Amino acid sequence: MNIISQIILVTGVVTAFFTTDKLTSEKKLIEDFVYICNKPGQKCYYLLPCNDLRVSCKKAKGKLFRVPLSRAIQMKRSKCDCKENS
Repeated sequence: MNIISQIILVTGVVTAFFTTDKLTSEKKLIEDFVYICNKPGQKCYYLLPCNDLRVSCKKAKGKLFRVPLSRAIQMKRSKCDCKENS
């Protein structure tokens, strides 16, 4: 009976270790994404791709990209809101 209890205990500890590790890695994967133009002169990021972003990016001859919010902040972009009414 003692060996069976030890096996159950070891199995429980191993299961708890791997479950906790998986949950913390999933938390790291959840991040907000924003839209930016790839040209350096464009200093804004948008939560949704709107017409303002499309027009300004097209004028700069750039392309729209969806990037993590942390990357947009690292690129020194600031949040801008769309002026159009949807």
